[in-house]
Amino acid sequence: MACLGIHFALTDAQRTKLLALRSDEERIDYVKEDIEEGWDKEYACETDKAWDAIHRCLTEHPPQIEELKRDVGTYPLKLCVAGGRKLLDDEYDYIIRLIEPSEVADLAAALQPIDKDWLSARYWKHCEGAWPEYSEEDMEYTWEYFVYLRDFLTRIAPTGRSVIFSVDQ
Repeated sequence: MACLGIHFALTDAQRTKLLALRSDEERIDYVKEDIEEGWDKEYACETDKAWDAIHRCLTEHPPQIEELKRDVGTYPLKLCVAGGRKLLDDEYDYIIRLIEPSEVADLAAALQPIDKDWLSARYWKHCEGAWPEYSEEDMEYTWEYFVYLRDFLTRIAPTGRSVIFSVDQ
């Protein structure tokens, strides 16, 4: 599995359909086959493998806990990557989390003051030993994707769209 994270800003129709689906398999198929296949760059934001470090930094995930905990941190920062409403019963192979429009607005506002020094301090504290790529180069990679994600959420917040984060593990 690739473990590549992506955020999608959903239309009301996409959100309604996704929530109406009953099984994990149906929801995963809908995200992969409809939302991802028809992806519009304006309403999508890839975070590649940096999503994990971004999540750890924003939630202050303890580095000694190897398994990535998804329900940690404080509102609204904990929503950014693996927070939000859990849409799958079994998240072993795939995660889909929903951030509602009002939460997107709160999150976008909370991300604005974060600078590189803030993220870097948390990277060195919360990502040590989490993966072999842990390094200055990986910190730069994490910062680059964080800025991309922050800009995306800031742009999406006024649209009133909900956002999903998805990743196959």
